[in-house]
Amino acid sequence: MDMPAWYASIRLPLLFLQAAVGMQLFGYPLHRRKHLVLRVVMGVAVAFLVTGLCGQFLYQRGESLSAMLSRIVCYLLVYFLLIGTAWSCYDESIWTALFAASSGYIAQDIAGSTKTILKLLPPVQQMTAHVPGVLALDLICYGGVFSLLFFAFRPFTRRRNENFDNKVKAAFSFGVMLLCIGMARLTLDNPERNMVAQLSESLYSVLCGVFILALQFGIMEQARLTHDVDEMRHMLEKQRTQYESGKSSMELVNEKYHDLKALLRSFHGQIPAAQMEKLEKGVQQYDVYIHTGNAALDVLLTERRGLCASRGIQLTSLVHGPDLAFMEELDLYTLFGNALDNAVEAVSQLPAGREKFISMTEERQGNMVSVHVENPFAGTLTFEQGLPRSGRDPRYHGYGMRSMERIVQNYGGTLRASQKEEIFSLDLLLFAPDSSSERTGTGNRN
Repeated sequence: MDMPAWYASIRLPLLFLQAAVGMQLFGYPLHRRKHLVLRVVMGVAVAFLVTGLCGQFLYQRGESLSAMLSRIVCYLLVYFLLIGTAWSCYDESIWTALFAASSGYIAQDIAGSTKTILKLLPPVQQMTAHVPGVLALDLICYGGVFSLLFFAFRPFTRRRNENFDNKVKAAFSFGVMLLCIGMARLTLDNPERNMVAQLSESLYSVLCGVFILALQFGIMEQARLTHDVDEMRHMLEKQRTQYESGKSSMELVNEKYHDLKALLRSFHGQIPAAQMEKLEKGVQQYDVYIHTGNAALDVLLTERRGLCASRGIQLTSLVHGPDLAFMEELDLYTLFGNALDNAVEAVSQLPAGREKFISMTEERQGNMVSVHVENPFAGTLTFEQGLPRSGRDPRYHGYGMRSMERIVQNYGGTLRASQKEEIFSLDLLLFAPDSSSERTGTGNRN
């Protein structure tokens, strides 16, 4: 059937509305500006006014060759209006708004091309012989395609982070959109095309749209992974520096402590017993070094005990250091350092009057080593796949927890967290190779 004049004149406003809905498929995790409803109403009103005038202009010009460039300009206008609406509604950079608008426009193009394919079917042609059928087909195509795209790309959009704000990716999206609009609108809706040409072009448009979306989100995911690797590398280097510094400091303090003890022994018999006892007690306070039989663990527990003491937290550790001798020093320091740091942060936030403690226990059976860390906390935690979700960003685990998980997996183990009332528990299970199964040293439990 020939398209009614009223329907033809609102094609561009409908295109904008459809693309705006498509934009929400990918932009829903973005931060919204204040007075969002008012911004949406004003943005849609302006877009409908401008695109409505453009739609009337295109309808009057028809489908002549001279009108093709005009169509491209009008569709580009829709695209830029979409970018402007996204930027005015989301509290994000223009680059993020550009990416969201591009993704929404491509989603609309996929749905529109799917609609064109369905219109080639005789039953659908009969259905669209009347305006209600046209509107029903729009609802089916756009609702169905948008739903599929939403669930297909939700794993990427739900963990949105700062990598949405990527100039290179946004510029890529912009360039792709210019190409898509220029190529598609030169041929779309040309009544002179035969059925085979329409089917081929529409299928090609659908495949290209899906490929472009996948490529865009692939670039985003690559940027996210690169960012995560850089952050974890930075964190690892920071922990390496901290470990080396702590190790040197502990060795220096321990050395000076033994020097003082030796100096005091040299004065035995020359100083009255009461005064000597007082001096020995004064020197004893510098014996802060925890001895477990594992150098890295000694440094870690000594540091964290001092930190806990400064915050009024009682740290109890029952660990046999040689049980963990199979671990690389930096891995051990990073793994249990993050576990204790998370515990210290949680306990430090407890209200006055709550008991503040952290306990760390270790046990080995054969080649399996289990470590249990326990501490009180205030509030309620949300768990995902056995791990707490980071409070800093609810969309993904913090780098510290992810680093711990990576280290545990490297040793063939598991990492699980649980909550019972207001007690948080972290359980680590590590696999010790046979080569390290023999225990050396006597290590103390502190």
